[in-house]
Amino acid sequence: MNRRNIVRLALASVASIGLDAADGAAQQVSDIDAIKATRSAFYAALSAMDLKAMQAVWADKPYVVVIGPASKAVVVGYENAVTNYWPAVFARFRQITASTSAIAQIQTDGKLAWVVGTASVVGERQDGGAVKYSALFTDILEKEGGQWRLISHHAHRVPE
Repeated sequence: MNRRNIVRLALASVASIGLDAADGAAQQVSDIDAIKATRSAFYAALSAMDLKAMQAVWADKPYVVVIGPASKAVVVGYENAVTNYWPAVFARFRQITASTSAIAQIQTDGKLAWVVGTASVVGERQDGGAVKYSALFTDILEKEGGQWRLISHHAHRVPE
């Protein structure tokens, strides 16, 4: 093989690697946007106290986990962590608004993603008492059938 052909093959290989990296970067951006959308849907469902919408953002898996700001135990399994947990949370409030305050980190390997940050919660309990606090959260999501679904939500109040 002559020198010119070797150079052409080397350049073609480098170009191919660059295109693969660009495709991977585009996929990463697309996944990050989808992960953010799932998390937004989670907070919209929580703020609307809408169980059907909440169920739509969770993977229906036996290994999903919730640890909420008022939790005294880890809640495991779709039935316990989604179907039973969220109606009990909703029942404690007349109204609640929750949203992401800041995202410190979003990472994904294409199959799993983890998001760490702070959230703001404002609401009114059934007894009329006001609720207002910031929470630190860690969410883990799993890509299933092209959709990102929550498999773990852990939030706890920021100490005052």
